[in-house]
Amino acid sequence: MALLEAKNLAQSFEGQEIISDVSIELGPNEIVCLIGTSGVGKTTLFQILSGLHQPTAGHVVLEGQDITGQAGKISYMLQKDMLLPYRTIEDNIALPLIIQGTHKKEARVRIQPYFEEFGLEGTQKKYPSQLSGGMRQRAALLRTYMFSHKVVLLDEPFSALDALTKHEMHTWYLKIMEKIQLSTLFVSHDIDEAIYLSNRVLVMAGTPGTIIKEIPIVRTMKNRDEFGVSPQFLEYKKQLLAFLR
Repeated sequence: MALLEAKNLAQSFEGQEIISDVSIELGPNEIVCLIGTSGVGKTTLFQILSGLHQPTAGHVVLEGQDITGQAGKISYMLQKDMLLPYRTIEDNIALPLIIQGTHKKEARVRIQPYFEEFGLEGTQKKYPSQLSGGMRQRAALLRTYMFSHKVVLLDEPFSALDALTKHEMHTWYLKIMEKIQLSTLFVSHDIDEAIYLSNRVLVMAGTPGTIIKEIPIVRTMKNRDEFGVSPQFLEYKKQLLAFLR
């Protein structure tokens, strides 16, 4: 059974159809990447899935429950970390719980076990400006996780990082997502990243935008770094580039 389902979603603005007949399934503990050229409607789709916009047609279903247009059911992290510069890392991460009505002191207590899990131990009283780019992204991901422990939407979460930091974040991300069993749908313009991280890659194209191809990523080797330089990896990349063109 799918954890999250998008069923025949469509959205129009001022008479112009942005996306049409978009259907997606996300299973438990699954990582799925959505790729497509700029302007194809990926952000619009994420805004619908997160409940920020009501679709013109279609439904969003989470664990069998229709949550179309209901914000706060699915976590959504934008490309920038959006950490509040005047709040400590601890209070940034506690913010979702506080918004949901938890007292600040209790929220601080509840988030403490996650600092070690997310590799953020010792950063509680620091401010965002005191953290590296990679550590800020970890903090942003933890804050996003506090909104929902089931499904998260990530919009180009690693695009602002340099190549070395990005690779380190990929390795960390895979380990932490497996540990906390969080299902993830993310947008990327980096095809290598999409293949490296995902169980499936969805290609969005057209005007209006729709899903034109789904490619399952089957790895014949356990080591992802070896997979990343394999002929199999290159073949997936060729396929995806062909569909994007």
